Amino acid sequence: MRRRRLSSGALFAAALAWLCVVAAPPAATHGIAVSYIAVTVLADRADLAVLVPATDMFTHFSADADQDGRISPAEFDAVLPSVYTFLEASVVFTIDGARIPLRRPVGVLHRRLRQDETGTPMALLELSAPIPRDPETVTLALEPAYFKTLGEQLTVLAGLTTPSGKTEQAVLAKDHLDQVFRLREPVPMRAQLAKFIVLGIKHIFLGYDHIMFLFALILLGGQFLNLVKIVTAFTVAHSITLILAALQIVTLPSRVIESSIALTIAYVAAENLFLETAGHRWRLTFCFGLVHGFGFANVLRQMGLPRQGLILSLLGFNLGVEVGQICIVGVMFPVVLWLNRQPRLFRRRVITVASCGVLVFGVCWFVERAFAIKFMPF
Repeated sequence: MRRRRLSSGALFAAALAWLCVVAAPPAATHGIAVSYIAVTVLADRADLAVLVPATDMFTHFSADADQDGRISPAEFDAVLPSVYTFLEASVVFTIDGARIPLRRPVGVLHRRLRQDETGTPMALLELSAPIPRDPETVTLALEPAYFKTLGEQLTVLAGLTTPSGKTEQAVLAKDHLDQVFRLREPVPMRAQLAKFIVLGIKHIFLGYDHIMFLFALILLGGQFLNLVKIVTAFTVAHSITLILAALQIVTLPSRVIESSIALTIAYVAAENLFLETAGHRWRLTFCFGLVHGFGFANVLRQMGLPRQGLILSLLGFNLGVEVGQICIVGVMFPVVLWLNRQPRLFRRRVITVASCGVLVFGVCWFVERAFAIKFMPF
């Protein structure tokens, strides 16, 4: 059977997949499992490309037949029909309110298995659907089984490209299963801002490394003014590099960024073992905040920032990060304040134990990220 010609939709999907694989950090880096769905609407059909970490998807399908911890091309091919059956049942594609059946590639299913820069196998799966002429809305929805199979904490970053070349993004999760894309009118700026604010809040809440970094920073306590300086320095610093990296003015390799973030956590925790006060912390926090900003930018690279409302999307994401950060510090600070009022010996023991725990996590994260060795539970 003759191979079909690669369409512009497939080219877009492949380009998105390549960017996600090369530029994005490993999905578990900030505690969030991520998959991607790219939808390209053409004149007579829509092409869908689903990109997921192969190990996350194929664990359910028992693809690792020889139990060697890896998925070989042959093992991938063996479970591919089952995977496509799962996607056809769990990914719902609707045009103007009518569900359109998704079609897998005709003939031999060409393998789309590759590795990112950390050695993580990624799977690119292509589907298509016929569409009527001049549709008004496209709805992409996921059945609850999608998250039960691939993980309850999974975040799905969806992007749609219209025939005119305009793009729109959405974030799907188990508590937000569907998204309506309007093809004839632009996305309201208010709605786009809200989406990126929510993404920023979710990212900081599930970013265990950032939470531990904040905890280690304020653990020494001190005057309220010191806390304000620390939080302000971190905010200003990561905002600078977030914008520079998201706009691709300054870029660094993902592995370097994530390994450096782990080192900042370990360093602050180790410093807590010897310091009595945190008066100088705002300077150190500013320097380390520059590193964390690159990490935040990696999430936005995964989203594929829209051309329209780009700055607004960046500000919305940053605002969401700040809202989440304030909430986390607000919960931690009363505990730190109480600890600061306790006898010195008791206070030092608590700080030592807590800092040692954070130090262990920081070192383990560094080993995982620097050497691509997965052994942490999250």
